[in-house]
Parts: sequence; C-alpha cells; structure tokens
Amino acid sequence: MNIDDFVTQVIQDKGLRDEVVCQLVTNSYIMVYYHCYYIVDKASQQRPDLFYPYWNLIAALLGHSNSYHRDIALTIVANLIPVDTQNLFSGIFEDYIRHINDEKFMTGHCCLRNLIKITRFKPEIRDHVLDILLSIDQRCDYPEKQKELLKYDVLEMVDGLYAGMAEKEREKIARFIRTAAGSISPKTRKKAKELVAKFNIR
Repeated sequence: MNIDDFVTQVIQDKGLRDEVVCQLVTNSYIMVYYHCYYIVDKASQQRPDLFYPYWNLIAALLGHSNSYHRDIALTIVANLIPVDTQNLFSGIFEDYIRHINDEKFMTGHCCLRNLIKITRFKPEIRDHVLDILLSIDQRCDYPEKQKELLKYDVLEMVDGLYAGMAEKEREKIARFIRTAAGSISPKTRKKAKELVAKFNIR
C-alpha cells in the first residue's frame, strides 16, 4: 500500500479518518492495525489538530495487553501534544510515564523517546521528567545493558538543556554524565565523554 496516498486521503476525508482510527484501535489483525498506525502516525504529525478529537481512543491503548498497541499510544499521543489545548496529557501523565519501565524494553525505549519529544512542547513538565530520567537506574528493572542503552537518549536530551540550566540542576546532570562516561554501552560512553568535553565537566 502507498502510505503517503492514504495519509493525504485521511487528512482530506473525515469519514475515512474515522474508519482508519477505528481499525487502528479495534482490529486485532496486525497487518490491519499496523498499516493504520503508519498512516495515522504520519498524518498526525502533519495535522495533529485533525486527530486530537480521537485522543481518548488513542490514549486508552496505553493499557492494552499488546505492547505494539502501547507503542502506538505512546507515539500518537506525543504527536498530538502540540495541539493539546485542553491539557489532556496531565490526566494521563502517570499512566504514560510508567511505561518507561514497561515489561517490554522496546516499549520502555519508545516511552523515553516520546517523553523527550513531549517536553519540547510542555516545558512546564520538563524538570519533573528530567528528574525521572536521571534516576533511570532506580526506576527501571531492565538488565544493565538495556538501561545503559536508554541512557544514550537521556544524554541526547540533556545535551540541549545543560547550558540553560541553573547551577544546582547542572550538577545533577553533570553527575549523570560523569557516571555515563563509564557505561558498558560504547554508544552511551562515547556520547557522555563528548558531553564531558563540551561542557568542561570535572
């Protein structure tokens, strides 16, 4: 199927949009709901306002037994944050963030990446989210190797925040970076060492 063609049609046709979202949240056949996900993901990035009315349907998937559906909810909700005029995210924040320690590591990773995206549009929760991410060792039950992979994304986030933070906050971030510089993950270790040099962390 041509995803781009469907994206265009879904944006233009509310009836088709309703059907695609319906199949996304109700169809149990992976080839159906995953293709619908590809369409809705791309379309909701382009026109999040058109998909905001489906917020409750999408957010309900956070509690789905299937990790693919949880991933879908984490991603589409993040796409809708720029138009969250009713601050609906505040009502699902705790449910959303608990997936950073999802039973499936890839869903935990999906949660973390989308949380970083969300904080760009909701700066009022940035410090709280950052505190959670900096304590990822205590908050996640994944094996060490997987935790260290998650830390790379945290480092990507703090890279853009460090210079503008207050001294007290900088020290918390600096401790995290120093520890990550000894990570067993080569990717995380390399990024941390780059930040040590960039910000002259001692």
